[in-house]
This record gives sequence, C-alpha cells and structure tokens, in this order.
Amino acid sequence: MDSEREKFRTYVEKSGVMSALTDVLVHLYEEPQRPPDALSYIKTSLGAHTADQATLRCNMLEEKVKEQAATIERLNARVKELEVELSSAREAGGGNKEHPRPTQPSQPPPAITTAPTATPEKTAQSS
Repeated sequence: MDSEREKFRTYVEKSGVMSALTDVLVHLYEEPQRPPDALSYIKTSLGAHTADQATLRCNMLEEKVKEQAATIERLNARVKELEVELSSAREAGGGNKEHPRPTQPSQPPPAITTAPTATPEKTAQSS
C-alpha cells in the first residue's frame, strides 16, 4: 500500500501537478480578500474552462463572425458600385477598355557620369 502511494506521489511531482497546485494554493493564501468560491478560483487559476467561460467565448466568436460577414457584404456592395462607375466611365470615354497608363516623366533620368573603376585583376590581365 505504501509503495503505491510513493509511486503516485512521484508521478504527481514529476508531472508538475504538485507544483501547480502548490502555486495556486499560495496565490489563494496571498489574496487580500478571499474569493467567495475557492474551488472556482482554483479552476480558473489552473486554466480550466468552465461551461460559463466556454459559452461566453462562443458568444464572442459568433458576434465577431457576424461583424465580419457585415464587412464582407459592405465591401462586396462597394465593389459593385465601383464596377458600375468603371463601366460608365469606359462608355463615356469612347469605349476604351484599357486602364489609363501613367504618364512618362518629361525628362530622361540623368546619365551616369563616373567611369567604372578597374579591379586589380582586370588591370593585370590587360597589361
């Protein structure tokens, strides 16, 4: 019987359960005001999700999905508006279906005025 307890104690210590429980109990002890439900405090501290937390998380995610769906609808409507505007502009411009090209700069870029420097290898080969 004692060897089974010793095996279990060793298992609990090696897996980190003892340390986690000790930390939670120390935090509970150090709380200036004791929580009304110590078991819920321990569950929360250990990271266990209660049914209420899962429901809250689910509700928050559902709300986010609704917001994103509304954004998608709004953006799709805007795309349709822009397509109509583009179509009208093409018809008014003589049927040119190409996008307008950007204008080229009026002056060419300045020419490079420095000559390339010779490397010692090239200088030795040309001699």
